[in-house]
Amino acid sequence: MTTYNNIKALAFDHYGTLFDKHAVGEVMEQHFPGRGQELARLWFSTLKQYCFLSGMMERYVTWDELTKRALGYAGKSLSLAVTSELHEQLIKADLVLPPFPEVPAALKRLAAKYTLVVLTMASGWMVEASQKHAGVQQYFKEIISAEPYKVYKPSRDAYDLAVQRLGLTKEQIGFVSGNSFDVMGGKYYGYPTFWINRTGEPLDELGPQPDLVVTDLAALADKLCG
Repeated sequence: MTTYNNIKALAFDHYGTLFDKHAVGEVMEQHFPGRGQELARLWFSTLKQYCFLSGMMERYVTWDELTKRALGYAGKSLSLAVTSELHEQLIKADLVLPPFPEVPAALKRLAAKYTLVVLTMASGWMVEASQKHAGVQQYFKEIISAEPYKVYKPSRDAYDLAVQRLGLTKEQIGFVSGNSFDVMGGKYYGYPTFWINRTGEPLDELGPQPDLVVTDLAALADKLCG
């Protein structure tokens, strides 16, 4: 059985890992009946692409502006009229997203053994509000946002922030994400990586295998905490 005795802390991605980002699709469904989830999926995939492009071009755009532009593109692609008011409504929805059902109990178990932080591309205040609404903020030592440093994942500079802030080596920080590209980025950087693959999707074929693949956070707590 593989052990992870060297790990002292866990760095979590936030959206799509701990909190169900696709719940935003329900808000979109109210505006575009029958097409809300389709718009949400295209929005998220476009946002990921824009993060990659921004990093490659070394042209930083704020998280809020990036989400707005990605939403605008998704709306135009599907011939749906997306207004600035809808974007503001979706930002507010992000603040009250539900955590995945097993997350609060699993975080409690993990926090008893490890230092927990969030390592995110999103604005720190948004993650903080999301945590407080779900009542899980007490399990985290810190929210580390890449936004003030003007970098996006999967840049190595983004992953390096947890090492700098925690004062640990990369081998002592387990990186946890529900996003395939994020797992690959963390693994390339040098973290032990844990993929929360809730939907059974295949791993992108550009990168190394994560150290552990589980179906939810409870399964990860079982592996790490016994």
